[in-house]
Amino acid sequence: MARKSGIVFFIMVMRSIVVGVAYFLVREIPGLTSSFVSIFVGFLAFDMIVAMPKFSFRLRHLRDLVLLLLPRISGTALSLAGGLTLGILFASLTKVGVPVLVAAVFTIGLSYSLSASIKGNISSYVGMISAVDMFDRIVRLEYLTEYWVQDLAGPAGTLIYSTFLALLIGWLVGIIIGSFTRLFLPRGYRSIKSSAYAQPLWMRSFRDVMHLDEDRVLLQVELSEESALAYHSLAEVGLGRDLGVQVLSIIRSPGEITSPKGADVLLPLDQLVLVAPANQVQNLISLMKGRVLDGQV
Repeated sequence: MARKSGIVFFIMVMRSIVVGVAYFLVREIPGLTSSFVSIFVGFLAFDMIVAMPKFSFRLRHLRDLVLLLLPRISGTALSLAGGLTLGILFASLTKVGVPVLVAAVFTIGLSYSLSASIKGNISSYVGMISAVDMFDRIVRLEYLTEYWVQDLAGPAGTLIYSTFLALLIGWLVGIIIGSFTRLFLPRGYRSIKSSAYAQPLWMRSFRDVMHLDEDRVLLQVELSEESALAYHSLAEVGLGRDLGVQVLSIIRSPGEITSPKGADVLLPLDQLVLVAPANQVQNLISLMKGRVLDGQV
């Protein structure tokens, strides 16, 4: 127990170092996004490397590291590029008469949606903040001259350069410190608060794990003695065929039948845990002539 606590403390210290180093290296880079991007991507790189099951500087493990980081790096870069582009576009429209409020709403909404749709991008806030910063810089320009391209290119070029430089620095800091940290760990360790990877199953809802559509519900229903389904097998009653119902388990004292097969026979007072189409719930309850013990829409 003491050893595990020591390892966790070591990881926390090294994670803190990532923040300090990432911020120190970009503190002179102008722009709202530079420190945020550097620290955030530093965290991501560090957490992903520390969580790796196997790690060394052998060619095979280095290849695994590249394959792990490359989609995240490219996804984050695309998110930033999309946010910066949207910031330039809608801020420019304010200079030709589009209300600032309308342009700001579209900037924030579209940049967030675009970032969320990019494969490999882990946080939609990266693209959104870069879009807002770019938008704010251009909106604050008092006016555009006849050389409007040059007027826009100044703040846009500065922010693009500083943002992507901070992105590169953050990744390098996270990779270097994360690799050094992982060498001293007996196995991979994950932080349940990190955005670098999906949360553990026990922290996720059943709907998220099962990828249920909005028109399907999870139910636990008790089978009545009067039900026509009693003393028939799952294959005979055809719940899946007729109603589109998936039986996950049958709770029967003193135990439980998980992932029941078609040959399993239903008995009175069985409690069925199942996934069913929302529009078939009433038909299902009537067929079982039982009561719903638990339900989740």
